[in-house]
Amino acid sequence: MPEPKELTSARRCLAKAEADLGSADGLTQLVEGLAFLEDVIGSGTATAVKTARNLATSYAGRVYGRVNTLVTTDRQLPEPALEHFFKVVLAFDQVGVELPQSAQALKIEVVRRLIDRYYEGHPAERKQQALEELANITGRD
Repeated sequence: MPEPKELTSARRCLAKAEADLGSADGLTQLVEGLAFLEDVIGSGTATAVKTARNLATSYAGRVYGRVNTLVTTDRQLPEPALEHFFKVVLAFDQVGVELPQSAQALKIEVVRRLIDRYYEGHPAERKQQALEELANITGRD
């Protein structure tokens, strides 16, 4: 039995997204590819659903790994890039698949880095208050 066209389209979009992860077009391709997978997961055959879940999980692992490397190795990553990569990792929240164990920690780290950028030049108390709010939301210090 041939693969559903949605899986083929998802593969194409996700490959484009992975190749151009740092761009707006890459994010668009990622969201589109994940939407195709979500369609298959919601209405496909058992085999297609399993394939779609495996694809989503595999891409989540690779994308989270790349974003983690970029965020943790480049301490000077500009605010627009941090915002973009936050959107990239959030895209996987729309598909009900298993995310890497480090997913929550990476999202928190990106938000902490954004707080650092947003509060540059502001009183230290305001930045501290934002970090405390993040800690309250996440349950982490």
